[in-house]
Amino acid sequence: MSMWNPWRGCKKCSEGCLHCYIHKGDYKRNINTNDIVLPNDYMKPIQRIKNGNYKMKA
Repeated sequence: MSMWNPWRGCKKCSEGCLHCYIHKGDYKRNINTNDIVLPNDYMKPIQRIKNGNYKMKA
């Protein structure tokens, strides 16, 4: 299953963020989660392959 998220990063803003897995996973990948950015694959859901089908399946 393909997964697409239009944004990368977040800021801890509530008590619910205390046990969030995103910061821990990004730390392991050496990614600064505090930087909120559009990822490189932002346009991926509307891109098509040669036969006209979308690159990402719904």
